Amino acid sequence: MVSPKQLLTTIESTLLGPTPPSPSQQVVLIHALRSSLSTFQSLLSYPPPNPSDRAQVQSKEVRLPDSGSISLDNQDVHIVLKLSDDLHLNEIDCVRLLVSANQEWGLLGREPSEVLRLAAGLWYTGRRDQLTGLYTLLRAVVLDQGLEADLVADIQKYLEDLINAGLRQRLITLIKELKREEPAGLGGPNSEQYILDSKGALVERRAVVLRERLILGHCLVLSVLVVRTRPKDVKDLFSALKDSALELNGSTDIVKNQITYSLLFSVVIALISDALSAVPDKVSVLSPDASFRHEFQETVMASGNDSIIEGFVDCARLAWAIHLMMIHDEIDARETSSSSSNDMRYIYTCLEVNFSNNVFQFLLDKILRTAAYQNDDEDMIYMYNAYLHKLITCFLSHPLARDKVKETKEKAMTALSPYRMAGSRDYLLDGTGHSQQVSHTSPQTFISLLEFVSDIYQKEPELLSGNDVLWTFVNFAGEDHTNFQTLVAFLEMLSTLASGEEGASKVYRLLEGKTFRSIGWRTLFDCLSIYEEKFKRSLQSAGAILPEFQEGDAKALVAYLNVLQKVVENGNPVERKNWFPDIESLFKLLSYENVPPYLKGALRNAISSFIQVSPNLKDTVWSYLENMICQWLLGLMLGIARNQCLP
Repeated sequence: MVSPKQLLTTIESTLLGPTPPSPSQQVVLIHALRSSLSTFQSLLSYPPPNPSDRAQVQSKEVRLPDSGSISLDNQDVHIVLKLSDDLHLNEIDCVRLLVSANQEWGLLGREPSEVLRLAAGLWYTGRRDQLTGLYTLLRAVVLDQGLEADLVADIQKYLEDLINAGLRQRLITLIKELKREEPAGLGGPNSEQYILDSKGALVERRAVVLRERLILGHCLVLSVLVVRTRPKDVKDLFSALKDSALELNGSTDIVKNQITYSLLFSVVIALISDALSAVPDKVSVLSPDASFRHEFQETVMASGNDSIIEGFVDCARLAWAIHLMMIHDEIDARETSSSSSNDMRYIYTCLEVNFSNNVFQFLLDKILRTAAYQNDDEDMIYMYNAYLHKLITCFLSHPLARDKVKETKEKAMTALSPYRMAGSRDYLLDGTGHSQQVSHTSPQTFISLLEFVSDIYQKEPELLSGNDVLWTFVNFAGEDHTNFQTLVAFLEMLSTLASGEEGASKVYRLLEGKTFRSIGWRTLFDCLSIYEEKFKRSLQSAGAILPEFQEGDAKALVAYLNVLQKVVENGNPVERKNWFPDIESLFKLLSYENVPPYLKGALRNAISSFIQVSPNLKDTVWSYLENMICQWLLGLMLGIARNQCLP
């Protein structure tokens, strides 16, 4: 049998090397995988302590099957038995660990505690090598790494056999078992808390085990894309998700959060990918089982008291509702009308609860915008974002969901007034003019949905390409805003969508044309001119003070200017030269004292974006700035002169 270290070296040199693997490397890899089949089948499963083996160790004479008899002294016996107790590991295997540690490190003259930690570290290193090897294999199949098709097919067949033989269930079980406060998990109350890793660094055992659970979670996510889940898998994944979410109550541990995310996305990807696979020549694995649909509906609709658990359940419930929407036609054609009507009721119930609980805000606050999510493995973040993209496009493409979004938008328009923040968020503008949420009263679900869409495509702008469903939603979302809160959220979404060349062109045309009655570039420039005219008239009246700048208008203008900046920065270099022939309005409010600083900052940022467009526009910008400075100096001098003339 190949050792975990040797196997990992073979896997990484073949699959992650700087050059394509040679035929001989491929042969060596496949041979190593076949030799290690039982290791992966019984992943992280080791023989437990045994009374007869313990007695043999205590006799100080141990016979190893592969290396003859070994004599132990009192210290060796103590360390071996302590290892066995701490790790729930067979005593003979612990003797092997001690021998390996001596070969690796040289134990002569070391303290017993150091020897214990070195041996335990060696054991955990072997476990990590196994898990990393499995993850690398799964990654090679799921992500396109440019490997030869035959090699990928061989690895995929190997993984499919493992998963069908129970590997996925083993992954779920391990994620649960390793969190227990016992020797086989995080360690018992009397277990040594620290180990020495492969570099000789002292690390906490709990941290090592948490990292193992995270790799297991990542393997679980990828396994869903290698072999589709069956009803039992989905139920077990959902149960594991709730268990993991329970750990987060009051915890800020990044790795614990990442483990929970891996379980959540395993559920989401399982449901969405299964529904997407339901094409004419390939049916859904989950949908034929009406009893599963009923049972899982009951499970996801069961309410609890823990807000964090309920938030993650809401996310799973959203994916479940979308799954049911997507497979409804298939079910409708195959089953009785009563079964079909039940599924429709399931969908309506899920959507009602999801929108009532504002699942989109939970996704934003507790997942997408967290440090744990943003600092997870890059490949996993890409997978998560890709399936959030699939989730939202599937959602927005279905008539039932569109009706619910329309209803939610109407509620938002009714509940929010142009100059009152009730029922929404309080905003604070940072130095760049971007709105930052500072307090939560009752965030409107429609606003949260717009922000959720923004966050997805801000992370993966290439997913915008050819996304007709999204642009149809944009057209709908931009209509008939009666308050600045929804308008700002919509414009911030447009700003995100304009992060690439294709998106910038689409957003420019959207606001240039007559798609919306009240939203467009003309609205932006007209508003700037109207305020400037109002301020001018005020200054011409003796003793008059400058009128107050409405908060809603200021925030809406900032959002408009952010869109303008993104469109100009990312637009096609040739096309954008002709997009905005007259930008004088952008300079008109810079000299007035009552214009909020954050709005002036947004104006300056928008103006600066034009400098790179063309030499002519650069000259135009400098010309307007020079005129503005001259006018300001002239006004200053006149003011000084008036003061000097006063008696």
